[in-house]
Amino acid sequence: MKRRTVLAGVVPFLQVGRWLDQLLLVNQGEIVQKRFVGIAEGETTEITVTDDDGTTVSSEHEGQLGQSPAEISPEVATSLRERYDSIRFHVTVNHHNDSPKAFSRTGTIEYRTSRTLYSGIGVGDHISFQTSLLNADTIISLSCLANEKESLQRRCRVGVEDPTAE
Repeated sequence: MKRRTVLAGVVPFLQVGRWLDQLLLVNQGEIVQKRFVGIAEGETTEITVTDDDGTTVSSEHEGQLGQSPAEISPEVATSLRERYDSIRFHVTVNHHNDSPKAFSRTGTIEYRTSRTLYSGIGVGDHISFQTSLLNADTIISLSCLANEKESLQRRCRVGVEDPTAE
């Protein structure tokens, strides 16, 4: 068997593995940070950052975000879209090391997500999730949300209504 034949068989398998990573929902981990940023004229402003130490809010947005800066309402998002060219919601996930090793991600990775998912999860939550097939660094849906790693399942009822809503 020629070397090219072997490579022709292996390379497509590796690509399929990447897609299986996303389709089989092997992405599981703990939320360790949430960031909400605004971008205007190429400058990025951290509006809120939530981690184990609590929530830090940009001084210019304290009054606007109210008592729950980790949960962004549609009205607040609309208001901030008038001020910024773009607003983005990020969550950082520390992946569980006991996911199937063949296709799962490891380590700590920051993902983009929708406003609804951002507001529906908190630091310390454990999630099973699916990423976009076109952009692996974007969470598009949750399969399970739990307070403890031991309670996390591949699929369960998630209390987030419309995960793709902005």
